[in-house]
Amino acid sequence: MKKYLSTLAVVALAASAFAQGTVNFANNNTSLVTAGTPAVAIAANQGFVQLLWAPAGTASTPYAQTDPAAWFTANPGWAVAAGSIDAISPVAGRFSGNTVTVPTANPGATIQAIVAGWTGNFADLNAAYAGQASIGFSASFQIATGNPTTVPPGTAASITGAGQFTGLNALPVGTPPVPEPSTLALAGLGVAALLVLRRRS
Repeated sequence: MKKYLSTLAVVALAASAFAQGTVNFANNNTSLVTAGTPAVAIAANQGFVQLLWAPAGTASTPYAQTDPAAWFTANPGWAVAAGSIDAISPVAGRFSGNTVTVPTANPGATIQAIVAGWTGNFADLNAAYAGQASIGFSASFQIATGNPTTVPPGTAASITGAGQFTGLNALPVGTPPVPEPSTLALAGLGVAALLVLRRRS
């Protein structure tokens, strides 16, 4: 009997580790805007958003215009919700996305969420950063998940707390990146070397 109960407990624990919850990944109530001055709305079809999630109560450090990989290193409890990339459309600054599955241990539980966004049509956050897009994170907020097999999330689970992006890069779409001083110095050395070689020849 003890062996049977022990086996049952292990199976239940393993099953809970693979449990899933669903989130209604949509923001139809509040337009997404930059948090700078002046605030600028992100136009329809001019950007993408993605859901980041963690267990409820997980802290996060603000995004500080650094490589997104560094943000995840500094925030190890957070993960990207697979399949949650959505274009900002059809209304300016809003996205009417889809139902996203997150591998929570307790379906129906509340999770901590952040919406990451970037301008342009880059495939993910790292590509957006490499491409000098404007990228940023919303404030962290909590959202209830549904049970993927019985109770899908309703409209009450729509993301309404992700109205503003903070930590946006200062490079709007179409603005060429400003070279770093080290890059300019290297270019100057190259020009000087060419002039010296030309004089010798």
